[in-house]
Amino acid sequence: MECRPALPLRTELLNVLDQQIEMLTKKTFASFTNEEMRAFKNREQRIRELQDELELASARSGQSSDPGVFAAVYH
Repeated sequence: MECRPALPLRTELLNVLDQQIEMLTKKTFASFTNEEMRAFKNREQRIRELQDELELASARSGQSSDPGVFAAVYH
């Protein structure tokens, strides 16, 4: 059964990842503005924090956690 306390963390993680993907898709052929780059870096940091929080929540619940496909990118 899914760890219920981790559900909001997973939801936020997916939302932040979606924002990153959307930004990368829109900026494929253009440079980031300073503001966009700041937002991008802030989301990268939030992704790392959420991954750490999810790992901690999984450890507390005794469930194994799969870091997922983005673990290598953001850690």
